[in-house]
Amino acid sequence: MENKSSGPVQTESSKTSGQVICPKCGTPFAAGEKKCPSCGETNRLTLCKSCGAQMAKSAKQCPSCGAKQKKPIYKRVWFWILVVIVVMIASSSSGKEKQSTASAPTATPQVTNEAVSDSKDTSAQSDTNELQEAEPAESEAPQEAVSEIEQPAVEPEVAMGERNALAKAKSYLDFTAFSYTGLIDQLEYEGFSTEEATYGADNCGADWNEQAAKKAKSYLEFTSFSRSGLIDQLLYDGFTQEQAEYGVTQNGY
Repeated sequence: MENKSSGPVQTESSKTSGQVICPKCGTPFAAGEKKCPSCGETNRLTLCKSCGAQMAKSAKQCPSCGAKQKKPIYKRVWFWILVVIVVMIASSSSGKEKQSTASAPTATPQVTNEAVSDSKDTSAQSDTNELQEAEPAESEAPQEAVSEIEQPAVEPEVAMGERNALAKAKSYLDFTAFSYTGLIDQLEYEGFSTEEATYGADNCGADWNEQAAKKAKSYLEFTSFSRSGLIDQLLYDGFTQEQAEYGVTQNGY
């Protein structure tokens, strides 16, 4: 009986080039890719940080050298506890400053009738009556001015899931290039809801044209593409037609 192959074997060249081998079709591709560029199989592989051997992302230690795979700092519980404490302190101090600004006293003008009250003739008395009638209207002016003071706008509180999705989105963009929809899909794959993933992609500050250019460059460093083929690959990754054309143009096409 013939022995079946257990899957593609990682070569020394793929170890040094930062690539993994697709277990479905045997195609080597960059370890940071979400899917195999040939067959579309979801990438669940990574490289050992110690020896560079191919291993499962969920493995706690390398099967080749036995090195433990430590979690990145942003995946550790104490890191997020510290982030929450810092955000709470910053929010509290900001709220106190706004409250002290809104409660500042407003000076009100006063009208005196001392000079008029000393006069005994009829015309002086008439002037006094006119001033007394005008006084209530003038005293109402400061109250209207106080009511017209704009209250400081209250910024909506960002939920924990949205903050984490934003931090995760930024860490992915520091590692490799993504399209807008591709980044949302990756965040959803990590377990974030659609709303949280969308918030992370909307607020990560990425220039999607530049992301398309970086993605095109990474593909060209890996293998050769025609212009139309490279555009099709970028469209498959979720970039728009305009972003894909911008990306290939920036790389010499």
